[in-house]
Amino acid sequence: MFTPQPEWHAVQLPELPAVENPTVPPRHILDELHKYADTLLELEATAYGESHLSSSSSHKFLSTIMASGTLEDKVSALTLLVQESPLHTMKAFENLLGLARKKSRNAALMALGALKDLMGQGVVLPPDRKLRAFAKQPGLISSLQGKSSNWTTGEKLPGAIQKIHLISWAYEDWLKRTYFEMLKVIEGWCNDEVEYARGRAVTFVWELLKEKPEQEENLLRLLINKLGDTDKKIASRASYLLLQLQVTHPLMKSVIINAVESDLLFRPGQSAHAKYYAIITLNQTVLSVREQEVANKLLEIYFSLFVGLLKKPKDKEGAVEKKLNKNGLVQGGGGTPGKMARKKSKEKATQAHKSEDEMKEKMIAQVLTGVNRAFPFAKTDDAT
Repeated sequence: MFTPQPEWHAVQLPELPAVENPTVPPRHILDELHKYADTLLELEATAYGESHLSSSSSHKFLSTIMASGTLEDKVSALTLLVQESPLHTMKAFENLLGLARKKSRNAALMALGALKDLMGQGVVLPPDRKLRAFAKQPGLISSLQGKSSNWTTGEKLPGAIQKIHLISWAYEDWLKRTYFEMLKVIEGWCNDEVEYARGRAVTFVWELLKEKPEQEENLLRLLINKLGDTDKKIASRASYLLLQLQVTHPLMKSVIINAVESDLLFRPGQSAHAKYYAIITLNQTVLSVREQEVANKLLEIYFSLFVGLLKKPKDKEGAVEKKLNKNGLVQGGGGTPGKMARKKSKEKATQAHKSEDEMKEKMIAQVLTGVNRAFPFAKTDDAT
């Protein structure tokens, strides 16, 4: 029923009436229609497999490669299958996702790269909108207005809804859920112990965020979180990619700045290292005379940071010292520490304070740099 093609979202479906301010239909009807739609989608994919995959010589060749080829061959074959008609090849997509979950970094990153290409540069995702859940399809909600509240499978479909609508909506719902599962896999690799794997995963996040609007908030959160990566190379790359995102999508500057502020800078428990890279990212934001609101927002953040950095931290050295044993390690009994323990504790505290002061000075310098860069573009009513 559904014409096989790469851009499944471009298929012209029979027009459905639109209703202004529709009411939400009963949940049980939506669930029943969704269950029926999933059945139709499965039958559609089976019919495609029987008529196309089994008869075509090229598809038989791909099947042979997937059965006995190398890992790279299998990933390529699965990718080609999905590209032909994503709606009809959900199993191939799931196989790629399964490879991306493998413990082998080589296999997982190769499969994840293929999925990223399909979803980012490819045409699987709509280019100008986010995917919709089945129960939030405007056509479905409009068609159910004023209809019977007791529809069951086997009855005539409500309103002007046709089976092809249900197939398209069911696939879109499946794709939305599966894409989210893919992001969870990417998040796992973003936290891998090997720097190379983390770096690749961070780049995947950026490429998806740059190309398509789907899961924009979660992707941005993942990228911002990597500003706090323990490896300076990864943190620096995350900062660079956020700035590149602003170049590609200038209108996202405010979104990125607000996310850096809420998800990192003023979130409890963030390290000074993470905040430092966040400030560097903000103060390198390129501004223009038409972006007064963005400049004002940056100044507001800088002044809040400046006030926080000037506050003196509470001295906790005494409390720490009482919990150290003769080797300078934390003890459970709370006894009086010896001379050597006090010496080691004092040395550690001095070194910690020194490092903390150095980081604070670096952060203050970066904040002042940001102020100097943003101030000429800001619109301030206060002459001071």
